[in-house]
Amino acid sequence: MTLPLRRRCGFTLVELLVVIAIIALLVGLLLPAVQKVREAAAKASCQNNIKQLGLAVHGHAAANQESWPVYFGVQSSPTYPWYPPENRTKIYGGWFAHILPYVEQDNVYLKTVNQIQQSGMNEPVQSPPQTYNGGSGITCVEYNGYTYCYQDGTWGGGGTWVPNGIWIDGIHDATYKVLQCKSDPSATTNGLLDDRYWGGTNYVANYNCFAKQPEYGTWSGPMQTLHITDGTSNTIAFGEAYQNCDRLSRIALYSWYYHNFGLNWYQQANTDMFQTHPATADCMNWRAQSGHTGGMNVCMADGSTRFIRTGVSQETWTRLMLPNDGLTIGGDW
Repeated sequence: MTLPLRRRCGFTLVELLVVIAIIALLVGLLLPAVQKVREAAAKASCQNNIKQLGLAVHGHAAANQESWPVYFGVQSSPTYPWYPPENRTKIYGGWFAHILPYVEQDNVYLKTVNQIQQSGMNEPVQSPPQTYNGGSGITCVEYNGYTYCYQDGTWGGGGTWVPNGIWIDGIHDATYKVLQCKSDPSATTNGLLDDRYWGGTNYVANYNCFAKQPEYGTWSGPMQTLHITDGTSNTIAFGEAYQNCDRLSRIALYSWYYHNFGLNWYQQANTDMFQTHPATADCMNWRAQSGHTGGMNVCMADGSTRFIRTGVSQETWTRLMLPNDGLTIGGDW
């Protein structure tokens, strides 16, 4: 009597190992392609965001006698937040605070303006104010290739700080999708910086384009207009940056050093080259940074976007950052 053949169930160990090896090989082949697709999508998203900022600047200019949003201060001349007195009832902050209505953030803008007009003050006030008790000397520190010196001193007294303007709850801690780039390795998960107090940005302004260089000690230079002698298509208005850059976080609504490149802590303008993929500890606050592979997205002053590749010469980069130097830009960008 012939016995029926038994059917084999499952895989042998050798067959299982072969299947696992094939799967691992396929994953290894597909992973770089997936990463490239993901990076291309992030690059395109960031390019779209930065373009929206450029278009918002032009929307602001059309409504304000061809004036760009003030780099930092009050949309007035002079730009000081407290002089003349009527400036106290106007929104005070960085360039992004002034283009909120042009990036579909009317509610944030109107809430800020209404609070300022009701309180008559556009920045925090302390009541009673602190008193300065004098200083003991000058302290100098080295940081990122610069020497910074400041007067030692102590303050005493002072009462409660009362927030106004962009410092009130619901405004300072607002976050904006248009300011987020997924390629930033330093970005927080919730878009908030400085112990969850300020909304962050991955897009920063070229100080040289936004404001004429002020004298040391002033709050802001004169407002810039769309009249750029080198041509708006040849001048960078915005670049990318890490939200958390070494000792400084890039704050959306506040400025001076907080969402710009091309200006150091001594209020000295520069044209330092952007960084590509720096470690957070090596991030330089007055430079732009990119988390993309091979270069950085920029928005030109005419609202168009470009991807500036790593390896562009310092000479070309300098001419792109300066709006009125009168020099021809090289072909390496």
